[in-house]
Amino acid sequence: MLLTAAVLLIVVGVLHSVLGELFVLRSLLAASGWRVRLPRQHAEGLLRGAWHLTSIAWWAAAGVLLGGSAPVVMGVMCLASAALCFAIVRWHLAWPLFTAAGLLSLAAAGAVPAQAWWVVIGLAVLAAAAAAGFHVTWAAGSTRGAADVLPQRAGSRERLGEPGPLPTLAVAVALSAYVVVVLALALGADGWWWTWCGVAALVILVARVVGDGRYVGVLKRVRDTSFARADDRRWTPAVALLATGIGASLALGA
Repeated sequence: MLLTAAVLLIVVGVLHSVLGELFVLRSLLAASGWRVRLPRQHAEGLLRGAWHLTSIAWWAAAGVLLGGSAPVVMGVMCLASAALCFAIVRWHLAWPLFTAAGLLSLAAAGAVPAQAWWVVIGLAVLAAAAAAGFHVTWAAGSTRGAADVLPQRAGSRERLGEPGPLPTLAVAVALSAYVVVVLALALGADGWWWTWCGVAALVILVARVVGDGRYVGVLKRVRDTSFARADDRRWTPAVALLATGIGASLALGA
């Protein structure tokens, strides 16, 4: 009976997404007669994302009925939901929260092999090292790769500020320190200060992902600039990768 129930949930999820996309979402989103308080493109993404998230939840329920471990199934469901939100509503806070919930669920269940954590750590270290290198070249006067790396005022390309060489070098030093802390934690370095440095870095990075509510991060309100679009596509996801890397190193070192 449980197998039958699980199969029915899987079928319902498939039909919900496929038929909903064909007969509900496409015609609704193509219509011009409805208005909401959000920008139209954001509202469309929310409607599509919420519709398909329901299917993912039903598939997860089917996984539990089939005997899957609840933390593992919930972790996979959260990561699948994070991937969907990242693809459709990257500006929404849901994808980093789903990602964190999914990784925590899988880690609590012991379902993440050490090799997977090391892959995440390796990617994060490479990203931090590359970013540090760019900051060093920018401090030296190069402009290569410097387009759309600083917040801009609404509706213009005017930057909010132009940091000098010393602040730029300070960012490079911070990124280099990040690499040292991540590797030290992952390799099991002794000393409570390593853990505190890792936790502090994680808090700072998560705060950057969430944003200041105006110019940077997921919750920024100024979205009509080239920086804002680059922040959604590259900078905030890169910071999320760094946060995941430090989280993975803390998990390995625990």
